[in-house]
Amino acid sequence: MNAKLVDVFSAERFSGNGLTIFSEAEGLSTAEMQALTREMRQFESIFVWREGDAFAARIFTLEEELDFAGHPLLGLAYYLHQAFGDGDRHEWRVRLGRRTVELASAWQDGRFTATMVQGRPAFIKTLTHDEVGAFHEALGLAPDRRRRYPAEVVSTGLPYLILPVVGGLERIAFQVADLSPLLEAHGAKFVYVLDVERFEGRTWDNAGRVEDVATGSAAGPAAAYLHKHGLALGTSLSIAQGRFTGRPSRIAVELVIEGLELADVRVSGDVVEVADITFVE
Repeated sequence: MNAKLVDVFSAERFSGNGLTIFSEAEGLSTAEMQALTREMRQFESIFVWREGDAFAARIFTLEEELDFAGHPLLGLAYYLHQAFGDGDRHEWRVRLGRRTVELASAWQDGRFTATMVQGRPAFIKTLTHDEVGAFHEALGLAPDRRRRYPAEVVSTGLPYLILPVVGGLERIAFQVADLSPLLEAHGAKFVYVLDVERFEGRTWDNAGRVEDVATGSAAGPAAAYLHKHGLALGTSLSIAQGRFTGRPSRIAVELVIEGLELADVRVSGDVVEVADITFVE
């Protein structure tokens, strides 16, 4: 079996968010995909195979399969472009479970950029002051007594609790063994702590053991949140992430406005190849 290692949301190797792309993976079982992901020890891996003239994929974290994710799909666009493209620009459609995701890929001036269409964001729930306080306590944050910005569950495919802060990202320290029960009570999968002044975010697995470097599936909801609350000037945003992991990353987000409605969110990032991997039989 062959695989490709890439870094997403960076134009330089050994920065951004690493990803392993397993090609021709249709014969693998769920257990085998999970085992291979754990072997690579990255936040996520993606498995892809041909389905007629199109492609299908599955995404795994170290713990589980995900219905949707950002940087694995952008990294996949790089693989598809290199393996099946014949020009500088291409568009791709990838089946991810019951959802079909549209991707675009482009080489320009020696840099590779991938874009994914995340669609219209869903604003699922706004938390009360007491509910927000429970998350502040769980993450070791001081209470926000001014309540300047609400915490909301927002999704473009994977529901995140957008927990706004003004500074203090460096002070976060998990005080609970598992954040999942708190999140599940509000219909969220993960928390994304967003500094609404710096446009910088942090997110982890729900045990707080592994911090994600750059999270495309959270950047879309974060940008939608910033737009909704009048914090985004214009429709082109850049979300910073990864500073605390030593792999600083930039996630570009484009908001598509139709009339007064936020109709679509598109997330982009650079991708750079790191290695080709061959697994022994």
